[in-house]
Amino acid sequence: MKTVHTQAIILKRLNFGEADRILTVITKDHGKMSFLAKGVRKSKSKLAGGLELFSVSNVSFIDGKSELKTIVSTQLVRHYGKIVENMQTTMLAYDFLKLIDQHTQDQCEEQFFDLLDSGLHALTDHHEYPTVVSVWFCSQLLGLIGSGVNLERQANGKEFSETDTYQFSFDDMGFFVHPSGQFAPKHIKFLRLLSKVSKPSNLLQVAQADTLASDIKPLLQHALLLAKG
Repeated sequence: MKTVHTQAIILKRLNFGEADRILTVITKDHGKMSFLAKGVRKSKSKLAGGLELFSVSNVSFIDGKSELKTIVSTQLVRHYGKIVENMQTTMLAYDFLKLIDQHTQDQCEEQFFDLLDSGLHALTDHHEYPTVVSVWFCSQLLGLIGSGVNLERQANGKEFSETDTYQFSFDDMGFFVHPSGQFAPKHIKFLRLLSKVSKPSNLLQVAQADTLASDIKPLLQHALLLAKG
């Protein structure tokens, strides 16, 4: 049996036996996997230091026939430790892990790993703007799973107007004109920007970015909930 090397981010972990732990991880180049970390809960475990939550780790594992692969060595690459210094960013980071787990299959693309890494990085660097980071992450994830919001035209195919207000149809995943709609053209523009920028830092220069993010966050969260089925 050969030893395989990859980078991984822990999505969830389950204590197993007296000192072991079963890990669900998203990897850089092998999709989503399940690992057995033997003895990792022992105080002198050589694996423990490289298997932190909210971290990117180099992981070596034995590629046997079982779907549960045994880890043989680990090395911490990046640890986003500042996340846990704030309750809101901590809860958002857990949400990111859960969302990636819910919306990926075993053979998922590298982009899911990259998105999670970028999301954790952003929560560390831009902890003052957790809502902006959150809506960026949700928008990017919707795009990856093919459930992005229709932002080119209204749900009925008409072009957007600079004077109308809009409501959102989850059946059509698009906006429609409504006289007392809760969304304005500025929300549409912000959503377009969310789907295009590679880093949430690019959003912080937008006027009222935090307010716009708060307005559209429930929409994106519900869209992800529906996409999960």
